[in-house]
Amino acid sequence: MRRRDSRFPMLAALTVVSLALLGAPAFAQDELPAGHPPVDSTPHGHAGGAGGTIPGVFEPPEDTEQPDPTLPPGTIAVELRDADDKPVTGVEVTLGILVNSIAKGDKREHRQANSDARGRATFSGLELASNIAYRVSVGYQGGAFAAMPFQLQQAGAMRVVLHVYPVTRDIQQALIVAEATLMCEVREDRIQIDEVLGLYNLGRTAWQPDDVRMKLPEGFTGFNAQASMSDQGVDDVGGSARMRGTFPPGRHSIEFRWQVPWSGDKDVDFDVGMPPHVAIVRVMMPATGNVKMSVQGFPAAETRHDAQGQSFLVTERRMRPDDPRLTALSLGIHDLPTPGPGKYVASAIAAIGVALGLALALSRRGARRIDATAGQAAILQDLAELERAKAAGDVGPKTYERAHRELIDALARTLVEI
Repeated sequence: MRRRDSRFPMLAALTVVSLALLGAPAFAQDELPAGHPPVDSTPHGHAGGAGGTIPGVFEPPEDTEQPDPTLPPGTIAVELRDADDKPVTGVEVTLGILVNSIAKGDKREHRQANSDARGRATFSGLELASNIAYRVSVGYQGGAFAAMPFQLQQAGAMRVVLHVYPVTRDIQQALIVAEATLMCEVREDRIQIDEVLGLYNLGRTAWQPDDVRMKLPEGFTGFNAQASMSDQGVDDVGGSARMRGTFPPGRHSIEFRWQVPWSGDKDVDFDVGMPPHVAIVRVMMPATGNVKMSVQGFPAAETRHDAQGQSFLVTERRMRPDDPRLTALSLGIHDLPTPGPGKYVASAIAAIGVALGLALALSRRGARRIDATAGQAAILQDLAELERAKAAGDVGPKTYERAHRELIDALARTLVEI
């Protein structure tokens, strides 16, 4: 018997998605590179097939949360269904209740009920207050499935339709295709990278990543992932962004950021790991001065403009089914201005110089206690400004440490006079 090529489903998925499903960068069609294929203007658009579906790609039924005036007030009726919209019986359904109180803080409660022979579970006697939110969730075959949160204040009663799917941890058995967008921005003594991952599950099975990691550059700092209402996300584990959560059929988005230290060098080069089965990768950064950006194996970066007229350097690659899998990017940012600390460093050093000059003047003239106290107050104000700049992200870690140390030294000099 001839063995079937195990790559075929993924190759087909890559072809379909590259042509139809993924796509619309945030730039006008006339700003795309010459010869670039037209893209769908909607991020969730579908192409091909009757009714707008893509042949060979599973179209998941929609989860819904809708008011139901036929139900008694304070009731939530849940219908649990499978991929074919058939009832799922004998599964525990959880109703999460979040009570928000400024005086007492948030309070969380949970209620459980099992789906009956028709896949239904009902929760009754619930409060309609405006400070209470509800959310329906189910643990099924090790996966987590949940509806969007809602309130009962206006609706009175809600009917929730939630679909659950078999779960696989094997990426080779799941029809997963990814899109990655990286935004780079030079900031003081670091380069910040914001990543947005679009994960498309084109099959009938939910996927749970099994220790799937995207390697980050050595020495990276400032890892921060956007909070999500689901269990989907990434964690900083062993120098990598490790994916977690349950990804049912459909489109999902993950956002996170991290930083690469920059010591003021003219050129910065680093490697970034990619999600599995990536079909489209887009790298961009604000176009400033003579700064250049390049990605190995990608077209030369072009200057494009967004709807607000801002200029960006952009390079994009769409993978073909016969391309080797893209597991990492080699990214370079060149011809950066030097030296690097930036505008705030100059003002911080100026403030330090004033503080040191004040302390030395006080020392030489044998200033009285009241003069030393005034100098101390000025330095404390500089310290407060430095902390505010750090909290706002205007000062990098190295700049902050250096300026903080100098100000503390200057403060110590004034204390000698008291």
